[in-house]
Amino acid sequence: MSPKKSPRFPTPTPAATSASCRASACSPRREQWPRGRDIDFDLITLRLLESAVRLGSISAAAEEQHIAVSAVSRRLSDLEHRLGTAVLYRKGRGVEPTPAGAVLLRHAENLLNLAERAAHEMSDFAEGNRGHVRLAANPSAIHQFLPDVLARFRAGNPNVRIAMKELVSDVIVANIEDGLVDVGIFSANVAHAGIETFPYLSDRLCAVVPAGHPLAARDAIPVADLLPYPFVALEDGSSLFATVSAAAREQDRDLDVAVSVRSFDGVRRMVGRGLGVAVLPRGVTAPYAESDGLAVVDLAEAWADRHFLIGVRERKALSGPAGRFLQHLLAAG
Repeated sequence: MSPKKSPRFPTPTPAATSASCRASACSPRREQWPRGRDIDFDLITLRLLESAVRLGSISAAAEEQHIAVSAVSRRLSDLEHRLGTAVLYRKGRGVEPTPAGAVLLRHAENLLNLAERAAHEMSDFAEGNRGHVRLAANPSAIHQFLPDVLARFRAGNPNVRIAMKELVSDVIVANIEDGLVDVGIFSANVAHAGIETFPYLSDRLCAVVPAGHPLAARDAIPVADLLPYPFVALEDGSSLFATVSAAAREQDRDLDVAVSVRSFDGVRRMVGRGLGVAVLPRGVTAPYAESDGLAVVDLAEAWADRHFLIGVRERKALSGPAGRFLQHLLAAG
C-alpha cells in the first residue's frame, strides 16, 4: 500500500506572495493603533491627567478627584493604550509628562475649559439670571477701581458670582486669549493684538519717599531725580516694574533695587522704614501716606499717566452674565 500523499497546494508566485503579505501583514504583527480622529477622549480621564501632571503624582490626583488610585492608574494606562504612546514618565517619586503627554495636556486643558464654560452657560439657561464671571485684573485695578465697581454690580446681580484672579497684565492677556477668563482689566502698555479691547479708567503714577526725605518737599520731580536712591520695587513681571525700568534705561541707568516685594502694601511699608524710594499709583499710596510715614510726589513725565483696558476674547461669544458685567464696566468707565 503506497503511502498517503499530502494534499498538493500551488506554490505561490513572488507576486502572489507579495500580495498575500500585504493582505496578511507578513512582518511581525503589531496592533494597529487608531488614528486620532477615532479616539474618544473622556473628560474624566483628561481631568485625571491634568491633576496628575499638576500635582506630580497619581496618588495625589486620585485624592484630589476622589477616585481610587488603582482606578486612576487604570484609566491613564488605558488612555496610553488607545493612543499608542506613553503620556507619563512614571518615576519612583511621581510622574511627569512625556513630550506626547505635554501636547495632549495642552489640548486637554482647552477641552476642560470649554466643558466648564459649556456647563456654566447651560446653567444660565436652566436657572435664568444665575451664573458666574471669570475676571482677571492687575493689582492697580483691583486696589483702585474694582471694589466699588463690583459692589454696585453685585447689588444689581445678586445671583452672579465673580471669580477674580489677580495677575500681571501680560498674563491677563494670555489668559483671555486661551479662554481661561471671560473679562480682563490690564495696563494698556502691554501687547494685546489678539483680543477685543475697550478703553477703561486711568491712574497717575507718583514718587513715594519717606517723610523727611530730600525729595519730599518737592511738588513734582523727574524720574531721573529718583534714580540715585535705592528702590523698593514690585517683583519683576509687573507692568509697573517694566515701566519704571524702561524709564531708567532711557536715562542710561539701571534701577538699584534694594528690596522686591509682591504687594503695594509691602512697598509702602518698606519705604516707610527707610529702605528706599518707589513709584506707585497715587490711588494706592495717598490714602496711607500719613499713617505709613510717606511723602507722595508727582512725577513730571507724561508716561506717569497710565491707561487701562478691558479685554475679552470675543464679545459676542460672552455668556449672559459676562456680557452684563462687561456692560457694567463700560458704563462705570
